[in-house]
Amino acid sequence: MSDLDHARQMLVIAKRDLKALGGMLDSDVFAYEIFGFHAQQTAEKALKAWISALGGKYGFTHDLGLLLVSLKALGVDCSAFPSFRI
Repeated sequence: MSDLDHARQMLVIAKRDLKALGGMLDSDVFAYEIFGFHAQQTAEKALKAWISALGGKYGFTHDLGLLLVSLKALGVDCSAFPSFRI
């Protein structure tokens, strides 16, 4: 599978997670932890798609900060994500 095909596949999955978040807005039904988990998953998959689209590789990680480090190493300006230590 090409890097761009992999990126597209990851974005499709991220969009599904994002859509699920829309259904979890009622905190009486979904705990914050469940919402947060899916928010993290959405961001993780989107970052992995971005890395793949640039031809980069990422290891097995769920760490958004490490994924941003990978993007920075690929030449991406990550200054829009100041709360992560990169």
